[in-house]
Amino acid sequence: MDIIKASGEKEKFDKEKFCRSLRRAGADSEAVQKICGAITKEVYPGISSREIFEKTQSFLKKDNPILAARYNLKRAIMRLGPTGFPFEKYIAGVLEEYGYTTQVGKQVMGRCVTHEVDVIAQKEGKHFMIECKYHNSGGIRSDLKVALYTYARFLDVEEEWRKIPGHKNFFHQAWLVTNTKCTSQAIKYANCAGLKILSWRYPKGGSLENLIERKGLYPITILPSFARYAGERLAQQGIMLTKNLLQYSADSLSKRTGLKLHIIQRLQAEAKQIINS
Repeated sequence: MDIIKASGEKEKFDKEKFCRSLRRAGADSEAVQKICGAITKEVYPGISSREIFEKTQSFLKKDNPILAARYNLKRAIMRLGPTGFPFEKYIAGVLEEYGYTTQVGKQVMGRCVTHEVDVIAQKEGKHFMIECKYHNSGGIRSDLKVALYTYARFLDVEEEWRKIPGHKNFFHQAWLVTNTKCTSQAIKYANCAGLKILSWRYPKGGSLENLIERKGLYPITILPSFARYAGERLAQQGIMLTKNLLQYSADSLSKRTGLKLHIIQRLQAEAKQIINS
């Protein structure tokens, strides 16, 4: 039967795809079978993907609140806003866990004009200029114009990068990183031009959620007790990942952020459960 996606498009309900999403969140075989069976019975023609998600979340919160939080990854990333800057810092944090050195919001001179680059990443003689497109609601895709804009800026900057001593033989590349999806035209252009796209569900096996889930690099917004005022205090200390919360004692983190000790203790307890479950 057809369901309505956040973009307004129709799509056939795929039970196996739905079950896979639960497995990715950490549900065991028994839980997957139980939840898939219960939710599938409530799916009807024309139901929205959002309603399916909310039904699933409601079920999970009663049965396993930590699993519900992990299943909520996409929306947790959207809660990083309202501006794109926290998303840029979060992406930098994820890349650092994969061995990159990063800089966020750096002014870079191009051949023609100066550009503010969202994230600059380096690894093993490779230099990457990353454009982050953050969206705080579903159904919005980065289109061809975004891909063209990203690559045009990169071409201007690349000429200057090659003038840096030792950079002549570096591999340089532009990336477009987004927390939603890209249009097929944007992907087609990127593949032709050599622009790397990292988005939701793309590329297969190496998408944004794959990188996050592979190493448990969940944003602090995924925690059940997360509140925006606490998130802002933690972000000021460079804490964007749940695992970062566990690098400090509760007492020292409370002093650094000005948050009450019991709030830090609760967030740390949830972080442990999210990472270890």
